[in-house]
Amino acid sequence: MTELEGHIVTANGVVEGCLQFNETIVSLNEIASSDQRIILPGMVDCHIHGGGGGDVMDGLSGIRSLGRFHAKFGLTGFLATTVTADNASIEHVLDAATEVMDHRKPSDARCLGVHLEGPYLSNGKLGAQPPCTRLVEPMEAEAWFQRGCVKVMTYAPEQDPDNVLPEIARAHGVKLQIGHSGCGYHKAYDLFGRGCGVTHLFNAMSGTHHRNPGVASAALLTAEYAEIISDGIHVTEPAFQLARGQIPNLYSVTDSTSAAGMPDGEYQLGIHKVFKKNEAVTLRDGTMAGSAATADHIIKTLRRFGLDWVEIGLMTSTRPANWLGLNKIGQIRPGALSDLITYRDGELESVWIEGTKIF
Repeated sequence: MTELEGHIVTANGVVEGCLQFNETIVSLNEIASSDQRIILPGMVDCHIHGGGGGDVMDGLSGIRSLGRFHAKFGLTGFLATTVTADNASIEHVLDAATEVMDHRKPSDARCLGVHLEGPYLSNGKLGAQPPCTRLVEPMEAEAWFQRGCVKVMTYAPEQDPDNVLPEIARAHGVKLQIGHSGCGYHKAYDLFGRGCGVTHLFNAMSGTHHRNPGVASAALLTAEYAEIISDGIHVTEPAFQLARGQIPNLYSVTDSTSAAGMPDGEYQLGIHKVFKKNEAVTLRDGTMAGSAATADHIIKTLRRFGLDWVEIGLMTSTRPANWLGLNKIGQIRPGALSDLITYRDGELESVWIEGTKIF
């Protein structure tokens, strides 16, 4: 049995006390403690493409590289996120993710499934996505969902003219998110009202113009859950604070790529070459192409934006776990998995996955 003392961040507040755990949390006891350690649930990242030189589209090696690298910075669970690609490439990722889910290595963050970002995206809002988009093919989508590893899909509603994808996703327990879309306000408003989420709010979507509102406007008014890339680059602090005040279950993602943890230079994002320089990742023409952020970077950005530790725990762990319907992770309480990170004096001190210290 392991014990940690400090300020324990729960969904309901900070408890000064002692945490006892093995693979799962056994007890949380309030005690007077002078230890200034902050104990948080580990980050759950629903949108991450790579890290440490590995790209999810590489398959097994890329997903394992992602999990190994990012765990050292506070990531404990993630969805391996694709880019728009042909069917064979997507199947390759689904095969690899299933293998990683079934056989996690002790020092790696846990792969919770796959986030299919595409291929049903808008050609007009590709951002850094490869130009491999297409209209929704119901039999294709159903075959992917039937495999059981797909947990989230990002799509553009205009690529689903018969509006069949929401029902297919619902039948298989897959969460749909609107992203890389130029669809109109009213269509997005209706879909958010029926439970759709939002992919990297403000980026690669129709916006908030006062005479031509789009996806972002609808999200701010009616979305319950939304991703936001809290790296301090993709979204300015004022825009972040606007979203924070409007969307009840706003949560952070890294949208990290193979360039994370690597020196400035050229890296891979699907079939695209991307370029890292000064912590930004772009295509050759300067278009943003994911990030180089880690969980630790996200948490420090949120602190800089003025969030307290409780809200940081909610944004980086509890809310994304809730979005995925996972009640054994994302919070510190008896019975939950012991996926924990600790901070001391504002710096990452340790990372624990299922009770094993990996950093």
